[in-house]
Amino acid sequence: MVTRIAGEGVETQSKPAAADDWVVRNRCPATGNEEYLVTAGTFAARYEGPLSAPDAEGWREFRPHGPALRFFLVSEREGAFRFTAPWGEQMPARPGDAIVQDPGRPQDTYRVAAVAFACTYEIIDKPKQE
Repeated sequence: MVTRIAGEGVETQSKPAAADDWVVRNRCPATGNEEYLVTAGTFAARYEGPLSAPDAEGWREFRPHGPALRFFLVSEREGAFRFTAPWGEQMPARPGDAIVQDPGRPQDTYRVAAVAFACTYEIIDKPKQE
């Protein structure tokens, strides 16, 4: 599965799907409603539902849940960089993007494009200003 962000191009390419894995589509028109492959175990732990019947394209709505995640926003001062995502792929990080981490699984660290972060994440504790 290749994930594309509108205006940016390819964000990531996942390993082949296994039985019972899920394709998750963001509800964020600004990013092109990008799609991600989510393993069956991760999906079961992080989503509840379905909350709706399938739409004309077969998509159903689910509610995300899970642990509060840590994050930082990449600053202009830090500039763009690349890092290795947990699935072994090089991932870009650009100013304004969020680097997100599950505190219970520190190896689960990944980039969320700035526009996708603003569109799909809820900040419950604002970071301290430096």
